[in-house]
Amino acid sequence: MRFITGAAVGFALGWAVALRMRQREDETEVRREALGIAGSMTRHPSAQSFRRRVVDLTGERGLDALRRARANIQRRLEADVDDVSMN
Repeated sequence: MRFITGAAVGFALGWAVALRMRQREDETEVRREALGIAGSMTRHPSAQSFRRRVVDLTGERGLDALRRARANIQRRLEADVDDVSMN
């Protein structure tokens, strides 16, 4: 009896989630159509290549910042010769 109840509840929840996702998808399509010229500009190949270049550049800069932070942390964690001799 527990299995049937669990299956029924799972089916009902899945149905509700799928229905809500379908409604959101329809709303997104309506928003895209409402954009008009702006929507067509974002779909243009040159705009998409520009977006990719910007994303790549920001990704590279983020990685460089992480590498610099890691190097600074490692440099601070290294034991100095003077600190070791005092022990």
